[in-house]
Amino acid sequence: MEKEIKNAKHTSTPKNKKRKIINAVVKFFTDKKEAKIRKKQTTAKKETSTPIMDSDSDNESMVLCEKIINDMHAVFLKDTELSSFEIIPTVLNRNKSPVIHVEHNLGLESWCAKHVYDHAHRMLMGYKKQTVQRYVQQSDNLLKYLNVALLINPDVTTFWHIRRQLVQKNRLKMNRELKFSTLVLSKKPKSNEAFAYRRWLYSFQSHDAIDWHHEIGICERCADRSSSNYHAWSHRQWVLRNAPMLIRAEIMRTEKFMRKHISDYSSYHYRQILITFAYQMSYYDTEELHHLRDLKELINYYLIADVQCPAQIINIMLPDVDQAAIGEARLKSFLYCCNLAAHDMRLCDDQKNMYGERESFELHRRASLKFIVEQCVRLLSGDLMGIYSPPATPVQQQQFNTHLKKFDYNSYEFLRALKKSESLLGSKHRKWCSLFLGFDYESGAA
Repeated sequence: MEKEIKNAKHTSTPKNKKRKIINAVVKFFTDKKEAKIRKKQTTAKKETSTPIMDSDSDNESMVLCEKIINDMHAVFLKDTELSSFEIIPTVLNRNKSPVIHVEHNLGLESWCAKHVYDHAHRMLMGYKKQTVQRYVQQSDNLLKYLNVALLINPDVTTFWHIRRQLVQKNRLKMNRELKFSTLVLSKKPKSNEAFAYRRWLYSFQSHDAIDWHHEIGICERCADRSSSNYHAWSHRQWVLRNAPMLIRAEIMRTEKFMRKHISDYSSYHYRQILITFAYQMSYYDTEELHHLRDLKELINYYLIADVQCPAQIINIMLPDVDQAAIGEARLKSFLYCCNLAAHDMRLCDDQKNMYGERESFELHRRASLKFIVEQCVRLLSGDLMGIYSPPATPVQQQQFNTHLKKFDYNSYEFLRALKKSESLLGSKHRKWCSLFLGFDYESGAA
């Protein structure tokens, strides 16, 4: 535009000079406006052609997803003993099937996982809009989408609910469903939906027909793969409540797990529940009652006394109690469970010396100490209302804590020595003992 204005100045007479300059400016803005219009027209053409290209791409993607889902469904039909599923990290499509099946292990390459899941989700939502009777009739076709969707993302409650409906309509077999939920847990060990589904399935089976040892094994594998696995340990508690005959095996297995996963407090907490449950059931191991080595060592440490037999332990820990009123089974369970708690206190001290400070060691040692003190106080206080049961509500817990604070520990040699010895472990521990055990250190009567 500047060039045209200069030409107008040099080639025109003074009269026409102004008119030509104006015309040059108008022409410049006109050309600029026309250029914008042409650009908009070009963009509009591109936009009108894009849906056709996207439609073709969507069709190709849908066909590919269907093929992958069918390949996975074929593996399910062929191999009824699948044990694990994983998403295998891959960057690009290598022009071959992304479904990998090797020795009862199923894998899906990661590049297609999102597209396959989105397609399966879309198809399932389409089925869900139909009536229950109608989509149940198409259960074979529905199942292949359910399997893929739940393996990739097992946290969708709606999909598990559809499986429940298919089970109730006898479209799915119970054993196959248990195996499928195990397969889901191999991919996501913290899947609460999968554990809840297993409990729901077991509600249709008799107690004797359930393989409780197998169920414990599944819980342990999930906890081993994923630390602080609340859902696995909660499911294990459910198994324990329904199969108390596993107490002895669980006592051994939990110690091995604690030694392997030293910082996973979930295992320590389950151990505390296990010991409490054993006492609730008045459980004891007859062979172990002949030894009680850890409890003897704990008493000797606190009192510097030579304790040899269970009768001496009872006289030291529970002096002047009415043993006949308490009952033989409860006394034996008291000795056995206190011995387990003493063993765990020693275990925590050994692990602390080996690995250094860990919060899990300190918390579990305190819980074990609390168990011993509380059981002594309950029996010494004449709490003979059946077998031991912990406070069920916060109000009951508060009432018992009040009773602990009023309890005269200094009247009993063992508890007095325990109180004094624990006071040597630092101000932080003394504060905890004062708060949760009712040890009165402020009065100076340690």
